[in-house]
Amino acid sequence: MAFLATDLRPPRADGGEQITRLAAETGAVGIHLGGGCDLEILTGAPLVGTALRLGLELPTVALPLAERILPAGRRLPRLGAPARDEREAAIALAAHGLAAAGSFGTRIAIVDFGAVALSADASVFALAFARRAVGPDEPGGELLAAALAERRALAPEILDACQWALERLLRAADRAGLRLAVQVGVTPWQSLSPREAGILRETFGAALGVTWDPGRLSLLATLELPVADDRLTSLAAAAALVVENDAVGLEAGYLPGLGERSERLAAFSPPASALRVVTGHPGSTDAEVAAALASSAITGSTVAGSASAALKTGPERPGAG
Repeated sequence: MAFLATDLRPPRADGGEQITRLAAETGAVGIHLGGGCDLEILTGAPLVGTALRLGLELPTVALPLAERILPAGRRLPRLGAPARDEREAAIALAAHGLAAAGSFGTRIAIVDFGAVALSADASVFALAFARRAVGPDEPGGELLAAALAERRALAPEILDACQWALERLLRAADRAGLRLAVQVGVTPWQSLSPREAGILRETFGAALGVTWDPGRLSLLATLELPVADDRLTSLAAAAALVVENDAVGLEAGYLPGLGERSERLAAFSPPASALRVVTGHPGSTDAEVAAALASSAITGSTVAGSASAALKTGPERPGAG
C-alpha cells in the first residue's frame, strides 16, 4: 500500500483539492499529511473531509506543524533545541497535531527534531559542493570536517534534548492513539544522527519507530560519511514507515525514478508491514507520480533506482553515522 505525501500538491493554496484528486486518480490508498500542511489544514480546511469521503486513508502525519502559515523570516520551534522554552513550544504544537490527527484515524506521526545550529555554515558548504570543492584540502572539505567536529561535541546535549522531548511526546501520542517514528538526520546540520536514533530506540523500545528514508540516507554516501551495516539493519528493522524518494546532490525528496539512491541500501529491508509514503517536489507531473506509484520500488521489491556511490562502512562517529 502506498500513500501520496501532501508535499506533491501542498494543500495551503486549495484546501487539498489537488492532492486528493491526484491520490484518487493514481490509485494511492491515501494521503500523508506532511509538507504544505499546518494545524489549520488539519482542523479547518476541507482536506480531511474530502479525503475521507473519497475513501482515502490519512494514516500518517509529520510533526510538529505550525499553527498556520508562517510569516516570512519565521521558523518552527525545534523539538531538539538546546533551549527548554523552544522545546516546550515545539512539544505543544506536536501535541496539538497528535490530538487532531488521532481524531480522524491517523496511526503514525513522523517526528522531526529540527536543524542543528552550527558555526560551520550549511549554505556555504552547499555552494562549495556545487563547485565540487569538497576535497580534504579544499574549502568544502575543511568546512565539513569542522561541522562534523562541532556536531560531535554537541552530540550529548542534542541527545539529551531529543530524549526530553520524546518522553513528553510519547505520553501525548499514547493518549491520541498514535505511534511515533523518528526522522533520521544524515548531515551534521540535522538531528537525530543514525547513531542517536539507535540509542533512543534502545531507550524507548517498541514504543518508538523509525522512518526509513532511502533518499535521505543516500546523502550519507554523497558526503562520504561511514555508517555500519548493523546500524542500517537495526534502523530498517525498526521502520514503522518507508518514505519513498530519491536524492540529487545534497537534496532528498525527488520522486522515485527522478533521482538517485545508494545501491547499498537495497540490502536492508524494512518490515513488509511498514507503510509506504511516496513524496516529491510540487512540480512533479501527474504522470511522474503515477509512474512512481507503479514502480517496483514502491511495490516492495529490492530495487535501488539509479544508484549513487555506495554508503561507506567503517567506524561510526557521533554526529555522522
